[in-house]
Amino acid sequence: MAGETIDQALVTQFSSNVHNAAQQTKARLRSHVEIIPITGDKFAYDGLGSVEASEQFGRHEAVIFSDANHTRRKISRRRFTLTLPIDASDVRGALISPSSQYAQVCVRAMERVFDRVVIESMFVPVYTGRDMDTVVAFATDGGSTVDATAGLTYEKLLEVGQNFIDKEVGTELPEDLVMGISGDEHTALMQENELTNGDFTKQYVVEKGKIAQAAGIGLILFAGAIDHPLLSVTAGTRDCFAMSTRGMAVGMSKEMGLKIEDRSDLVETTQVQIIFELGAVRTEGVLVQKVQTTD
Repeated sequence: MAGETIDQALVTQFSSNVHNAAQQTKARLRSHVEIIPITGDKFAYDGLGSVEASEQFGRHEAVIFSDANHTRRKISRRRFTLTLPIDASDVRGALISPSSQYAQVCVRAMERVFDRVVIESMFVPVYTGRDMDTVVAFATDGGSTVDATAGLTYEKLLEVGQNFIDKEVGTELPEDLVMGISGDEHTALMQENELTNGDFTKQYVVEKGKIAQAAGIGLILFAGAIDHPLLSVTAGTRDCFAMSTRGMAVGMSKEMGLKIEDRSDLVETTQVQIIFELGAVRTEGVLVQKVQTTD
C-alpha cells in the first residue's frame, strides 16, 4: 500500500539537502593538507629527500654522483559509515525542510572524521621502506615536541617558529604554517601583549574577538569541552599541533557518498547511510610539531 513506503520526492529532497550542506560545512584541515586519490586498501606515498652539490677543483674531473634519498610511506585506507534509520513520520516532518537537521548532523559528523583522521596520523609511527615495513617513530622522523604545559605564550610560539626555521621549513617554499588549538590556548594567547598590543606589532591579529594568526602561524580552533575532542587529552595534557601545509597527505578512495533506501523489514522506515573512505600520513617529521599544553 502507498502508506507503507516513503514518497520518493521526500527522499530526493533529502539527498539534495545533504549535498548543499556539504558545500557549506567543510573540515577545517581540508585546505591545509595534500589530498591524493587512492584505489587500493594501501597506498605508497613517495617523496624525495634533499641533495647537496659537490665542488669541482680542477678540469676534466671524474663525475661525482650525489645520492638522492627516496622515501616511501604507507597510507592505509579507513572506512567510516553513518547510518540513520528514519521513520516515515520524521521524514514528512523534517527531511523536506531545506534546513533539515538530519542533513546537517550527517555531514558535520563526516567532516569531523576528515579532521580526526589527519590529527590522529600526525604523531603516530609511519611505515616506510620499499615494502613499507620499516617503522619510524615521530621523534626519529624528525618531529619536535614543544612543552607548553606551563602556558602557551608568545615565547613558546617563537620556539615553534625557530624549530621550523632551523629545519628549513617555511623559509622559501610556498607553504603556510598552521597551529591547531582549543579555547584554552586561544584565551592564553589573547592575554599576550606581544600579540594584541599595538606597541609590539603593527599587524592587527585580533578580529571579532579572535586571533587568526600569531607569530606568523595561522590558528585553527577546535572544541576542547566536548565528548570526543579532536585534540587528544591524556592525564591533563592536550596535544595541540603545528604543521606546514606540506606536512600531511590524505589519501581518499571515496568522497562522502550518500545512499538512501527503504527498509522493507521495518515499518515505514528509510535507511540513510553516508560512507567515507580515507587515510592520512605524515609526509616528513620536520614538517609537524607536537605542542603540549595543560587541559
